[in-house]
Amino acid sequence: MKREHKRIFMILVAAVVIVTSSVFLTSFQAGTTKEPVFPKPQQEVTPEPSIPEPERPVSPGLETPRDGAVIDHPLPEDPILTNGPWASAHFLMDEYACDCAGYCDGWPADMDPELLEKVEALRCVFDQPIIITSGVRCKRRNVEVGGIENSWHLSGHAADLYCPGVPYDEVAAAARELGLGVIEYPDQQFDHCEIWH
Repeated sequence: MKREHKRIFMILVAAVVIVTSSVFLTSFQAGTTKEPVFPKPQQEVTPEPSIPEPERPVSPGLETPRDGAVIDHPLPEDPILTNGPWASAHFLMDEYACDCAGYCDGWPADMDPELLEKVEALRCVFDQPIIITSGVRCKRRNVEVGGIENSWHLSGHAADLYCPGVPYDEVAAAARELGLGVIEYPDQQFDHCEIWH
């Protein structure tokens, strides 16, 4: 009888070892074994003094800024693209593409090469980025943004732009010196630049 108990005990121990081993191997192969996590010793942290953020002035509504005033237009969100066909040394063609919600393929008309050349020259005058907010437009996009029926944007002869940190009237004056037609938008601090053909 003693032998029988010993044999049963050995079979049970072997079964437990086999089951435990197979569970371990299965979880090991699946990559789910976890190393034990030991608590890290706590370090004393000294709180940093908090510096309150300066309050931003509240604008009383849309007023026409005084001459020389600058609205802090942001640069485009990252990432700034640097691949694709170039319109000129500092501008990608995509910067001039129609920004509609997919009504067109982005190019309802070609951009005027003379406009591209003069906007590049304008960028070189200030030696800092100039942001194109609107280049060529399809008819539907032109209506959406309130453009006039015969807008030069429709034929690729116009671009709306601004230069961060530079007053819109200074940008307009430099654009006129380069031979561009300019309409200033002081309430929004940007300039519409165009080539008449």
